[in-house]
Amino acid sequence: MAFKFAARALLELGKELISSDEVAINELVKNAVDAGSPSVQVVVQVLLTHRVYEDSLHRLDKRAAPQAVLDRLETQFVPNVSEELKLAFLAPLRQLIDDRAAFIEKLRQNYREFNWIEVRDQGHGMSAEELDEVYLTVGTRSRRKANLQGAGYLGDKGVGRLSAMRLGEYLHIRTTRNNERRWNVLNIDWRKFGHDIETDVGSIEVAPELGDVKAERSEHGTIVRVSELMADWSEPRLDELLAGAIARMIDPFKRTQEAAEAAKARAMVHELLRVEYNGRPKIIPRIPEPLLKAAHATCNVTLSFEGPDKTPQLKGMIDYRLRNSKRPVLQVGAEIFSLTQQETPVRGKKGHAATATVTIRPEVLQSLGPFSIDIYWFNRLIVQAIPALTQGTTETREQIARWSGGPMMYRHGFRVLPYGDPDDDWLELDKNAFGKSGFKLNRQQVIGRVVVNARHTALSEQTNREGLVESPEAAALKALLMWVLHSEMRTLINEADKNEQLNVKRQKASTQDFRQTETKVLDTLADLRANAPASAKVYIDRLEKRVSDLSDQTSEIVTGVEKDAKRIADDREQFVHLAGIGLMTEFIFHELDRSVAFAVKELGAVRKTMPQNAVLKSLEEQLATLHKRVSAFDTMSGEKRQTKVRFDAGEVAQMVIEGHAAAFKRHSIEFSIRQDKPLMVRAVKGMLIQILENLIANSEYWLKQQVNYEPGFTPRIHLEVNAQTRTMSVTDNGPGVAPERADVIFHPFVSSKPANRGRGLGLYISRELASYHGWKIQMDTSAPVIRQGRLNTFLVDLSEGAQ
Repeated sequence: MAFKFAARALLELGKELISSDEVAINELVKNAVDAGSPSVQVVVQVLLTHRVYEDSLHRLDKRAAPQAVLDRLETQFVPNVSEELKLAFLAPLRQLIDDRAAFIEKLRQNYREFNWIEVRDQGHGMSAEELDEVYLTVGTRSRRKANLQGAGYLGDKGVGRLSAMRLGEYLHIRTTRNNERRWNVLNIDWRKFGHDIETDVGSIEVAPELGDVKAERSEHGTIVRVSELMADWSEPRLDELLAGAIARMIDPFKRTQEAAEAAKARAMVHELLRVEYNGRPKIIPRIPEPLLKAAHATCNVTLSFEGPDKTPQLKGMIDYRLRNSKRPVLQVGAEIFSLTQQETPVRGKKGHAATATVTIRPEVLQSLGPFSIDIYWFNRLIVQAIPALTQGTTETREQIARWSGGPMMYRHGFRVLPYGDPDDDWLELDKNAFGKSGFKLNRQQVIGRVVVNARHTALSEQTNREGLVESPEAAALKALLMWVLHSEMRTLINEADKNEQLNVKRQKASTQDFRQTETKVLDTLADLRANAPASAKVYIDRLEKRVSDLSDQTSEIVTGVEKDAKRIADDREQFVHLAGIGLMTEFIFHELDRSVAFAVKELGAVRKTMPQNAVLKSLEEQLATLHKRVSAFDTMSGEKRQTKVRFDAGEVAQMVIEGHAAAFKRHSIEFSIRQDKPLMVRAVKGMLIQILENLIANSEYWLKQQVNYEPGFTPRIHLEVNAQTRTMSVTDNGPGVAPERADVIFHPFVSSKPANRGRGLGLYISRELASYHGWKIQMDTSAPVIRQGRLNTFLVDLSEGAQ
């Protein structure tokens, strides 16, 4: 016994896997490219739309006279059809108007003969044996095996050939290989596989045959003709597809010269596709270069692998042109590894304990391979006419709408569906934008692409063209892209816009100078009144009234600015304090949850094997350490947060280090502290504790990431208190920070941690707390180099703190 494959199941398979006509055409073009063709030609010949054809058959079925149907057909040809084709179509029908059955049969035959879509290529072609053994085997894995070995075939699942089934009822293939004498021909009538056919698919005879002799034995290539078309292929519909879906199928962005040459070598430049409709060439548009240059913000980032050890490097620039604000992106090694960690929710938990990290293997990054992302963002509210492209705002918005919808994904120059489709928010741009005020960075504002190069073993496409198959590499790709767009680009735009608003308020504040000018004006008017004749009094009164009105308006503005400035200052202080309290609370309760969970687990395990007091003693030690952190936390609460006292900064540093001793032991982190002599400061002790807590927690996190990323790595933290220079420094041997981002990391909401693990506030809060005392906190560019091209030391300058 064995499975039997009903013939009608083949039609169902094609319907499920090839979802639209444009996808079908794209699959046929990809097959031609995979055959090694340097160019592909899609030729459409249509005299009658499918709707007109079906209407004619319906009228004949209802006993309409053939002559009446013929007269109607003569008026319903698509525009611009040549008279020769019309005559060739109609002449045989005129001879059969007295024979209804023959007329109907000839109408069917003519519809097949004169209405078709051809995909022509000059690839290697197929032999008769290949037509039989490969083409007629749905799901053949020959190209899949090659892709697993590193080949770059666009299709490898053996189902793209079902695309012809989507377009029409009849398939005719004419193909040949170099040095063959004849063409090889295959004809398939898909109606034999219809829903009313109960036979097994293997019982339907389909076989290639030899065609006519070739003009030249060196000819090679394939012509796929689909006829009995099942859709209305009018010229306006084709133009719409070419300008929309099909234009997006092949990478429409302008490439760099290097990328263009590489694509040309693979026969995959955009110009490979030529389309004709009834003998007239059609245009497949690219994204206009002036449109991309007019974007208000751009993001161009690539993942590459550098050096002999192939260290992953995520590098690029985010440029908010509208606000003249830029942010470099430069993450390497363990930083990238951190961003790709998968976070899963833990029920009943909050804060850091609310998620569990699923660690990927470092090798996943290597198999993910290089990729690039290019994003062009437009603020549609303020777009204007673009020279040499649009005449006004409306036309510019139409251009944006034509290409927007979120980043599209491309591999070897062709779309990976459905990424970037109207209903596909795969990078959650709309979800994040509409979930917050301002609607920044939603898909209707974004034109973009992601270009991947990974092998199909890592980023394999689903057979139904519904995205990539779930894999660690696919998850890592999405995580990195999400970080670039949401943590980097979105925060830069929001931050720059906020600064612009503050600048506007500062400009309004300059009106305060008017008060001084007002006094001078009024004094001048008084002098004028004393010296002017009585006849001029009415004009002086009017002038004084206008000055008074202007003064009142200015006063209102100034008062509003003063309130705004005070509110901003109060809100900022409150935000920093509350956010800092929140972070410390999460740290503490994460440790408490971990300690109690450890005790519960160990008590159950040792109940029969060893005294329980051993576990309780271990728990007591951990809770004692935790108590030190809670004590430190207490100094940050209530009125204590504003009380300055005189204390030794070194003692605070020692207390913070001791609070982390259990975590250091748990993660095998070697730590040390050095102090030359007491460093006395007058400050809010809780704020210094919070600064050091954030720095130590930051180092601890990155050291854990480096351990997971680099086998055999020994993590180390060193804290130094220098009374002579009045500085404190925290150094670790983790991945460090790129010098280009030494200041960026102190901005709010900037984080290289995965979603739900870091909010990007720790370093920002630390700098704000330092600033409160007149201190400075920064990356130390003069510290000894631990990792080439990276900064590993945070320096806190306490020189402004009173002794």
